[in-house]
Amino acid sequence: MPRTRECDYCGTDIEPGTGTMLVHNDGATTHFCSSKCENNADLGREARNLGWTDAGRATTAAQQQAADEAAQAQAEAEEAADDEADEADDEADEADDEAEEAEA
Repeated sequence: MPRTRECDYCGTDIEPGTGTMLVHNDGATTHFCSSKCENNADLGREARNLGWTDAGRATTAAQQQAADEAAQAQAEAEEAADDEADEADDEADEADDEAEEAEA
């Protein structure tokens, strides 16, 4: 029974009878689904740096999540700073009102 393999470069399934199997001198095998994957591997490109591979999508998703968390933390910090500034302004206004009442 033929079995489906996974491309060692991009992570997609390889249907039986398709793709390329590269056998290294040490006996290790590498499976590619297409010449696109094989050529990119030969050029030394890392799959995690390419958006169309599974590893690239995972890397991009992790970077996006980290950026979202950083933006949320920055927004919370700005909101807290604005609240503190508003409280300081309110206290200054109250002090001015008390000073005016004392003069009258």
